[in-house]
Order: sequence, then structure tokens, then C-alpha cells
Amino acid sequence: MDNNKFLKQLEAEVALMGGGVKRGLICKRELEEAQEIRVSIRPPRFLGSIELFTLRNLGPADYHLMLVAIPRNEDGR
Repeated sequence: MDNNKFLKQLEAEVALMGGGVKRGLICKRELEEAQEIRVSIRPPRFLGSIELFTLRNLGPADYHLMLVAIPRNEDGR
């Protein structure tokens, strides 16, 4: 399966589960300069941000980035 078809299928499955997807690209040059990718949230009434996770040790390349948000079950699991 090619990358674009995979990403579109993943987006469709996440939508069926009531979630959302945000896609983007990062180029090789950006990753070489930064050396890591951090994902964090910034609540509106909180100074700073809360780091969720960091990707390190990725080989320099052009990457598709995708943030997938899927709601938890109603019982919180």
C-alpha cells in the first residue's frame, strides 16, 4: 500500500471512531537542525506547555507527520 492511500485509510478509520487527524510534513533539513520532534499541548489558562512525547533518533529524511486523536471509551479506559 502506498503512503498516500495508507494515510487516507487511517484518516477514514479514525473519523469512524469519532476522532480527528492532522497531517503535515517535515523536511530532512528541518530534522537535521532540530534533531528531535516534540509534541505538546498548551492549555489556554496554563503558562507553558505539557509535553506529551518526543521522537528522537530518527534518521534525517523527509517525513509525513500525523497526529491522531481517538476518544477514549466512555468509562475512561
